[in-house]
Amino acid sequence: MPNKPWLRIIKVALGPLEEWRGSTAGEVVTWRSDGTLSGLRVVGAFQKTIMGIPNPSVISLYNLGREVRNGIKASLTKITVEAGWSNTELRKVFQGSVLNAYSERSGPDVVTKIAALPGYGALVRGTSSYTAGPGSSVLEVAKTLAKDLPGVTVSEGNLTGLTTKIGQGGWAHAGSTRDGLNRLAEEHGFSWSINDGEFTAIGDRFMMPEYVELNGTAGGLMSIAPLVSGPLQMETGVKIKALYMPGINAGNSIKVTSDLNPRLGGVYRIHTLGINIDAYSEAWTMDIESFKTF
Repeated sequence: MPNKPWLRIIKVALGPLEEWRGSTAGEVVTWRSDGTLSGLRVVGAFQKTIMGIPNPSVISLYNLGREVRNGIKASLTKITVEAGWSNTELRKVFQGSVLNAYSERSGPDVVTKIAALPGYGALVRGTSSYTAGPGSSVLEVAKTLAKDLPGVTVSEGNLTGLTTKIGQGGWAHAGSTRDGLNRLAEEHGFSWSINDGEFTAIGDRFMMPEYVELNGTAGGLMSIAPLVSGPLQMETGVKIKALYMPGINAGNSIKVTSDLNPRLGGVYRIHTLGINIDAYSEAWTMDIESFKTF
């Protein structure tokens, strides 16, 4: 009888082509980790943000065969990770482009580590030439630029809180799409990113009306502490550690209730999100940072 100590499942799919091509044709290699004693171990450490490009995420695969290890190429190949429990559907945790892959020994194990970034191929290839007249919607300008990112899905539902208009001088950009979006975001107060193959843009002062609740008593919340900076240790936000909740993403709103630190309770936007999963671990966790808008 199989041993399923935690009932957790992680599925990794590599391929078929570079993420930026947006194609579904070709060969896909998949690995599945289910927590059984004889199963493959997969460990994921994922980084997400609404503030530009995150640090690379790392997917670790244990004890792959030599031919499989040597066959993993760092050529911006698409990699997708889904996770869940044996009695639930799997939810996408990460989609991105492989940056590099290497193997190392860790005790008796050979661990193959794959570093990846979401949308990296699109960011380095996207170019735009666009002019917007006075009074044009910033939302429409951002959406038009984002469509120049190859392989990235652009949906108006993922652009929220972009309510300003282009000024009397108009707006123009020719060159890297990433540079154009960065300039537009700085001038009109929003953050943008690519998460799981989708373009996201959120106004700096916009708060999602719906939120996930993290409660220190009822479960979910593990800790909350202030983020401080400078010689005067000024509070710039909060850092939160909690049990991982499938489907949560950077840009979402969360409501925190803490008996230990009631002063820090409230509704926050997720600016950066770190997710740590391992089918053989006791808990899947996430590390959240939320920064004040001054």
